[in-house]
Parts: sequence; structure tokens; C-alpha cells
Amino acid sequence: MTDHDHPPRESDAWNNPDFCPFCGHGLSDGGPGFIDHVENDENEACRDRFEQWRENVADDIGGEWGG
Repeated sequence: MTDHDHPPRESDAWNNPDFCPFCGHGLSDGGPGFIDHVENDENEACRDRFEQWRENVADDIGGEWGG
């Protein structure tokens, strides 16, 4: 992984989907590129954090979760 280059939270662009929200790595695409990123063995920490996030929001989404 690279150094964290995601915009700071107080920035207008803090939620920019072109960056991994867990490590700040630039993504090729905010959708499929993110999935490719977390599935890459080099990004195990991001994958673990994404899985934890999914567990945390699963009850909020209920039966609507398709992922």
C-alpha cells in the first residue's frame, strides 16, 4: 500500500470515491476498482476493514443488502 493520500476529513473532497476509504490508495474506479483493491492479497488490511464495515452496517440495511 502507498502512503495515505486521501483528502482530509475536513476537506470538501473527503468522501471522494477515487480513493480507498481505508488506506487512501488511489483507485482505478470507485466501484469495481474498489472491489479489485480489497480482493488483492496485498491489501489484506483493507479487506478486513471492509468486512468489518459490512458486518457493522448489515442490520441497518436489513434484507436490502445484495453484496
